[in-house]
Amino acid sequence: MHFPHFLFLSFLCFLINPLQSQNKNTAWVDMFSYLKVKNIQASGSRVYAQSENAFFIFDTNSGEIERFSSINGLTGDKISGFYYHGDLQKLFVFHKGGLIEVVDNQKNVYRSPELAYNHFIPVDKKELNDIAVNGNLLYLATKYGISVYNLKKNEFGDTFYFLGNNGNLEVKSIAVYNQKIFAATPEGLYYAGINDNLIDTNVWTKIDNTEWRDFAVFNQTLLGIKGKEVYEITSQNQNLILSVNENISKLHGGTYLSLIFSHHIESYNDNFVLLHYYNSVDFPDDQFSDAVYSNDYVYIGTGKHGMLRTPFDRQQYTVIHPDSPLSNHAYAVDARDGILWLAYGDHTAFNPYPLHKEGLSSYQNKTWVNIPYDDFQISDISFVKINPANTSEVYFASPKNGLIRVRQNQIDKIFNQNNSPLQMFGNDGIRVYAMDFDSQHNLWVTQIMQPSLLKLKPDDNWETVDLSNILQMPNQDYHGFSDMKIDADDNIWFGTDKKGLIGYNQKTQDLKFLKSGLQSSAYPLVQTLDIDKDKILWAGNREGLRILPEPQQIFNNVQMEFQPVKVVFNDVVQLLMEGQNITKIRTDGSNNKWITTLGSGVYYFNEDGTQTIYHFTKENSPLPSDDVYDVAIDGSNGMVYFATLKGLIGYKGFATEGSDNMDDVYAFPNPANEKIHDFVTIRGLIEGVNVKIVDVAGNLVYETTAKGGSVQWDLTAFGKYKVASGVYIALITNDDGTKTQTTKILVIK
Repeated sequence: MHFPHFLFLSFLCFLINPLQSQNKNTAWVDMFSYLKVKNIQASGSRVYAQSENAFFIFDTNSGEIERFSSINGLTGDKISGFYYHGDLQKLFVFHKGGLIEVVDNQKNVYRSPELAYNHFIPVDKKELNDIAVNGNLLYLATKYGISVYNLKKNEFGDTFYFLGNNGNLEVKSIAVYNQKIFAATPEGLYYAGINDNLIDTNVWTKIDNTEWRDFAVFNQTLLGIKGKEVYEITSQNQNLILSVNENISKLHGGTYLSLIFSHHIESYNDNFVLLHYYNSVDFPDDQFSDAVYSNDYVYIGTGKHGMLRTPFDRQQYTVIHPDSPLSNHAYAVDARDGILWLAYGDHTAFNPYPLHKEGLSSYQNKTWVNIPYDDFQISDISFVKINPANTSEVYFASPKNGLIRVRQNQIDKIFNQNNSPLQMFGNDGIRVYAMDFDSQHNLWVTQIMQPSLLKLKPDDNWETVDLSNILQMPNQDYHGFSDMKIDADDNIWFGTDKKGLIGYNQKTQDLKFLKSGLQSSAYPLVQTLDIDKDKILWAGNREGLRILPEPQQIFNNVQMEFQPVKVVFNDVVQLLMEGQNITKIRTDGSNNKWITTLGSGVYYFNEDGTQTIYHFTKENSPLPSDDVYDVAIDGSNGMVYFATLKGLIGYKGFATEGSDNMDDVYAFPNPANEKIHDFVTIRGLIEGVNVKIVDVAGNLVYETTAKGGSVQWDLTAFGKYKVASGVYIALITNDDGTKTQTTKILVIK
């Protein structure tokens, strides 16, 4: 008889601390998608639904839905599986990559990093397939083998591997039944006594040589799936119970035996007679992922519609999920006047492949509006721009399928080679990239073909600009365009993948490009750019950050080059963000800079970059990833949105654009506690007003000019020392003194 060979690994028990600080982080807003439900579990009156990297919890009595995500302390990493232990009232979460998180009944999150830190197991093997429970012990079936986790102590026990013909065997499923443990592998089915020394290879017996997929205990019998068949399993043999016409995805026991398929579910009684049949005919574009019975209802997980509920004796679906965008593959975002639009493409290295067919999402009036891909069938939408003159009109560019216009939340028009100067890239679609609006409400668009720069006027007529003097395109010398910004004088600036920065003066029709001073280990790439309120152009690429003061001088034939931003750190002069892969730069209403990166999260700098106000990463904030592809700032309310491929998340920023009046000037937090608050923000300002902060004796402690609708005070006297406790007065006035306002600030230590 062949016995499996085991390797034993005893994990060190790391000290596990609860992560309570993020649980109360009210500055962040959960904007994740909960529509793709992977696994479901019912416990009492609650149904737990696992999405890609978060949970929602449905209370069957009240009908309330609760979210649980990185806002509450989870990491935001993708989840392989979970288990809720009703007796211990603990939620066990297993992430891809091996990190384990345990949430107690007080919503404290405890992390077990041992497996994630284990370098002997490949990262792609640290994925959960199944869980078997024996008291407080969880037996974890993974791609590398089996681990034991003590949920009461929040610590690992033993881990062991099955060695097969080609290395360590994946354990597809695991079950504890009748004081025995059963393990299904691609090379056969094994069992051993649950109280045996499982490290000893002699205690394990192989009882079948074929591949098994899932186990369930039903009617005091252990059942398992083999292909299209369900068997009763004992320690001696396997007896065929059911045979169906297609592969079974999952098997669940309980009151009924449930067979879960991609597009339907079958429920059987104790005699294995089919009682109920639930199909996806009402959701033809969707697939079922999981199902559980609870309190006379069936709860079904889906790939696009969250969780479905239907009475167990009929098919009458109710859709259950938190209000959500379509997908977590957040790539491009724009926001204005309380309206946000989100797109799900990806044009890494200016190549749209692999294509993403997700649709479009908008957040407005505290509700998500979704336009599914099937409504217009345009893939890989990677740029979005809201019309500042009419926020009900939004444009979307696809580096694969042209230009889309949405009006009143509906697809209005798709521009292509048949109704515009946009051209096909060979036989590989219409590749449209960066775009922006000028002051005359014209939309400027770039495409990979000539003409590369185009203007769509409000009357839907087009004009084009010939860039052939700069962009010669023989054979394969084509160019992608990364980002566009139109300045206050309607000069158009856009980044390229090989020619650096291109500038176009609409008045003189002068066309220039600049690459001098850019880091250029491969090509002089400009990956993102923005122009701040001091008319300085900020540019970022895969190697760092550069600025270009007075960029308009390039049209006067002034010799110019990009410059680094120099900062002093530990008495050493360094270049700001040198070596960072910068994906987006955006300036807020206070002229401060939000800069997103691949690998380092998000930075928030003061207006000249010499002070880091915030540096958000997934370790110190609810950001679900350190790879952040886009940022959008809503100047009307200060909200900042970060797009990652693990979801969209919002941050309640303070900077707003200037108001027309100062009828609503206020300071917050107020009172300000110097022990917990770094800044006080004064909002509701007219751009350009002077702000002086004085104590009650009239001594000046701070003065600045508002670059937008708000300013920040760091609670110091001109940056030298923290001010004393007391009342301070902000004196606000415009240049000619015709508009004034005051507000009081209480500072406490």
